Amino acid sequence: MRPTTIALAVLASVLGGRPLAPSGATAADTLPELTVDAIRAGIAARKFTCEQVTEMHLARIYRYDVDPTSGEPPLNAVITINPHARQIARELDAYYAKHGFKGPLHCAPLLLKDLYDTFDHTTTAGSLSMLGSQPPDDAFTVARLRKAGAVVLGKTTMTEFAYFTASFNSRTLRVGDSYDSRKDAGGSSGGTGSAIGASFAVLGTGSDTCASIRLPSSNHSLVGIRSSVGLVSQDGLVPLSHSQDVAGPMTRTVRDAVLMLDAMAGRDPADAKTLDPQAKRPVSYVPFLRANGLAGKRIGVLRSYGSTNAFGSDPQVIGIVEHAVAEMKKLGATIVDPVVLPDFQSISVIVQEFQPQIDEYLASFDAPRKNLLEIIASGRVHPVIQALLVLSVASADTTSPSYFQKLADRAAQRAYVEKQMNRLGLDALVFPPVTAPPQETGTSGSNCSFGSTTTGPSIVVPAGFTGDDPPLPVGIEIYGRKWDEPRLIEIAYGFEQGTHHRRPPRRFPSILEDAGLPPMVIDEFNARKRAVQTVAGLAAEQNPEDLPAEAYVDVLGDTLGVPSP
Repeated sequence: MRPTTIALAVLASVLGGRPLAPSGATAADTLPELTVDAIRAGIAARKFTCEQVTEMHLARIYRYDVDPTSGEPPLNAVITINPHARQIARELDAYYAKHGFKGPLHCAPLLLKDLYDTFDHTTTAGSLSMLGSQPPDDAFTVARLRKAGAVVLGKTTMTEFAYFTASFNSRTLRVGDSYDSRKDAGGSSGGTGSAIGASFAVLGTGSDTCASIRLPSSNHSLVGIRSSVGLVSQDGLVPLSHSQDVAGPMTRTVRDAVLMLDAMAGRDPADAKTLDPQAKRPVSYVPFLRANGLAGKRIGVLRSYGSTNAFGSDPQVIGIVEHAVAEMKKLGATIVDPVVLPDFQSISVIVQEFQPQIDEYLASFDAPRKNLLEIIASGRVHPVIQALLVLSVASADTTSPSYFQKLADRAAQRAYVEKQMNRLGLDALVFPPVTAPPQETGTSGSNCSFGSTTTGPSIVVPAGFTGDDPPLPVGIEIYGRKWDEPRLIEIAYGFEQGTHHRRPPRRFPSILEDAGLPPMVIDEFNARKRAVQTVAGLAAEQNPEDLPAEAYVDVLGDTLGVPSP
């Protein structure tokens, strides 16, 4: 029996086939999904090793990231595997034998969005123009996740340079949704969303400038935390807009997300925003995981802000979120409905900040491109993103009075929102993060600008599924005052424990199902991913946009066995 098969069998015995979905779900919906606690329990009981857990997840990626048997487009969720993943797992096994658990995330398989720096494999921000970019050290957050015991499996595909809310790039063209790969995964952390939705890892990281954690979390029935700007360091992340960027966890449970937040949050001298004297960081966020967390809370239903209808017009999304609000009431919350914020104004500084900040990042090590102008000149960027990069050059501005006025106006918007929340005595606001289910060509409406303008925290949790075939996930966003993550965690955990809306995608068997998965040959997997970018004549000097979409389809078929649509 293969080591992977043994690990599957013992994991199944440890978890006992415990269903995660409510009664009435299909058999496929009740298969267990792994959590940090389940892995730790299995290791403590000596049922399996960290190396076996790691092999199981690598084998799953190898089989399902590009699945030639499904007849559907590939997920393309994983862009590269860490060549050292197995060695990390072996070292954790050796550490455990001598000292016990290394930390609270001991042996938790982790996939990082491809803009988190890692010393042991490349970081490309999803761009052909950045192939071979090897930072010298880990991002601040990655180092802390490793210290907590996580196994860095590799990097996830993303919207190129995180510059859009649909999930596409010059390296793989698109990322598919884990529930229906014909649909877009959602950007910019779509690869992480799809990978964690499909159980390619237990933990995933995203980054959110405007929707990029919240939108994919909704699209993949995940928990995503966009914390207050300044709670989590941005050091070692490819930037889009430092004043709006937030690094954060994407997981299948609130508890796993909170364990990650504990590891990721911290003061970092390399990121001045984390040194804010007003920042509030408890020793741990775990004590706020309270099953009755909704009891006594006053929840406002945000119906509109400025000229934006927060609920949109899609009847399924409206119905699911309305039902989630009713569930919150049953779980002990007082509902204040409606909340309207007519004087709110959305403010973004992405186009002003991107060029100077990406140039600073590229100058910090021996990157393949020295600045944004070199990236643009390479032609190795998706055409839609290329246009946005050119716009950034034309709009770059972080020194003028008008730029600083925008920053001041954003602070004023946060003060306005929090004043209205205080007036109504609210603990949080709720609304749909996305006003339509996953679409074939991207997203159709999001409420990203509300949290991004105010730089306040949000947690997205699963709220239900549409009636489509297959059913598509919809989340609910819980928004709070800056630095008020503990209260949001109470609400999110209370809602999750009282509803259990998440269920796995039908397309994939449980990771505990013994499907006889072959072990991954990491070099072969990475070579195949690279081959997608070269087999059809996409040489280093050729523009990816010059190739018709059919060429990419042919490459996928030739190198990865994907059937033509």
